Amino acid sequence: MVGRIVQVVLLCFVVGVILAAFNTDALGLMRWVTSNFKEVIDYILEFLDWGGRYILLGAGVVLPIVAINILVHFLKRRRSGEE
Repeated sequence: MVGRIVQVVLLCFVVGVILAAFNTDALGLMRWVTSNFKEVIDYILEFLDWGGRYILLGAGVVLPIVAINILVHFLKRRRSGEE
């Protein structure tokens, strides 16, 4: 347990030295992470806005076919007594 804590502290130190070499501070790093997170969320929402209508259109055809397929398999198993 103590060894793991020492490893984490040393890793934090090494990463801190590397980030300091790139003139990065903690606040700047947090701003960069949050802005990139917001961009990823925006891309996901943009994709869902673009693709959502196609998914719904396809679901109008695919879901009834899948439901019928499941029902047919269920009735076949029930008729053969495999439940």
